[in-house]
Amino acid sequence: MHERPNRPTSSSAADSGGAPAPGLPLLTAQSGIYYAHQLAPLGTELNTADCVEIDGPLDTDLFVAALRRTVAEAETLAVRVSEEDGVPVQRIAPAAEPVVHRQELTEARAEEWMREDLARPVDLAADGSLMTQALIRVGEGRHLWYQRVHHIAVDAYALSLIGQRVAELYRALVAGEPLPEGRFAPLSELAEQEAAYLAGEEYAADRAFWSARMVGSAVAAPRRSPALAGTPDAPDSLDAPASADAPNVPDAPDVPTSAGAPDSAGGARYHRSTDLSAETLERLSSAARAAKATWAELVVAATAGHLHRLAGSEDVVLGLPLTNRRGPAALRTPAMTVNVLPLRIAVRPGDSGAELLRRVVLEIREVRRRQRYPQADLRRDLALESADIPLTGPMVNVKPFDGALDFAGTTGTVRNLAAGPVEGLAVGAAPGPDGGLRLTLDADPAAYGPEDLAAQEATWLRYLNGLTELLLTDPERPIGTLDLLTGDQVREATSGRSEPAALLTLPRSFSAQAARTPEAVAVRSTVAGTFRGADTGADAEAGPRTEPVAGGAADAEPPRARRTKPALGPPTPPPGPPPAR
Repeated sequence: MHERPNRPTSSSAADSGGAPAPGLPLLTAQSGIYYAHQLAPLGTELNTADCVEIDGPLDTDLFVAALRRTVAEAETLAVRVSEEDGVPVQRIAPAAEPVVHRQELTEARAEEWMREDLARPVDLAADGSLMTQALIRVGEGRHLWYQRVHHIAVDAYALSLIGQRVAELYRALVAGEPLPEGRFAPLSELAEQEAAYLAGEEYAADRAFWSARMVGSAVAAPRRSPALAGTPDAPDSLDAPASADAPNVPDAPDVPTSAGAPDSAGGARYHRSTDLSAETLERLSSAARAAKATWAELVVAATAGHLHRLAGSEDVVLGLPLTNRRGPAALRTPAMTVNVLPLRIAVRPGDSGAELLRRVVLEIREVRRRQRYPQADLRRDLALESADIPLTGPMVNVKPFDGALDFAGTTGTVRNLAAGPVEGLAVGAAPGPDGGLRLTLDADPAAYGPEDLAAQEATWLRYLNGLTELLLTDPERPIGTLDLLTGDQVREATSGRSEPAALLTLPRSFSAQAARTPEAVAVRSTVAGTFRGADTGADAEAGPRTEPVAGGAADAEPPRARRTKPALGPPTPPPGPPPAR
């Protein structure tokens, strides 16, 4: 998914008669999806799907009328993609009447039907293959609206626009009011805006920014390893539910949920999710406000800090999905525009919780200003020629908006079934049931096993809880004091050890050794530093002074090692009883 399209000259939209229009160029985001599809045309990992659970009164005829009108208004749902002279183009080919499957099934059979549909390969050039729309009655006063669309046509933001438009039209039909005018712009307008950006000064400025920002970056990812001691065993199924006994989590879910994609060719993934209560979400928000941040930015900071601890890297690069929508036309029009760019964060053990969170806030702000620069172009600039070479580590997809839909007083709750491919590891956060927060982890089975994901979830949640507590009680305390293990896990790891416990923390032990043997070599690389060079006084952050050794650069100023001061033992327990579960 790392290619830029060659752009044909035509940019005409569909005409009102419903006949196929002249070819439109693929948007940059679409081109990556197209080339990925070409590599695995029978795969299903590029399908996206939502299931909207509608509990309450619903006029099914009026709902289907609203859905069909919305589908007719959204050009992206009628695209057909083919090649002309080796160049991919898309045409708008609307159906005479959009197909909506109406069924009455049991809940279990409906879930099975949706999974079967998700497992079908898509022919991008064929009529009716790109999309499935269905309204399924599964019980008295309960319906499921199932929507499956290939990723080349929509992203998560586009699906939310479609859902909002269906609900808007349904409310007007129920009330007998005139239908609100459509707001979706033609795809040709988005294509023209992108072409102007790619040829303009803003593109050149963005390229300079990203080239400078990513110099010397190294992508770290959590290692694949057996589950941590004490981590609950994960089921063999791809749909591994979160454990209600996850230790030291702000509040364990009352009903763990799972939404793994189907076990099909190219579409399998491991999935875990945890629902936090509204009270816990408010706790996260309060902690974030102390650093002038939001709960969403706190989740990103915790993910960066957690990766720093697991991978041992102080240069953390996360993947940040960005809407890549500038201007009113793009903001109101369903299409595939999302762009995943690097969020590069320096994370050091000596950073305070407030410092880390503020750094994340400022970096996200800067990246959003430069979100239009195509990922494919950045990979080219960095000479990442192979798709196997990652640009980023784990992706963090935070959706701070509530996706609930209002169908004339009846609530539709959006449940995502498939969000496209997972490259390595993906972390998600979005509003959950009853005003709470749903946290998810998805993993590519080629990169991680179920035990790996269970271990990732346990330590990630514990880090999030620890960072939240730190911000609430002592925001200047170093993040190096946060523990990933429970007391039982520490005891299990150290059982059978006969040596006495260390009396000093590592930094203090270093200082004591420097006092005892000042002339002994403390560090070796291309240069060597003595203990005498280590500043054990006021400048405790400075590393040992260094002297050239054989094989080193005698006339070059050697780098200084950075030494951090936080104690590395377990954090001080928070006062009072633990948070309510």
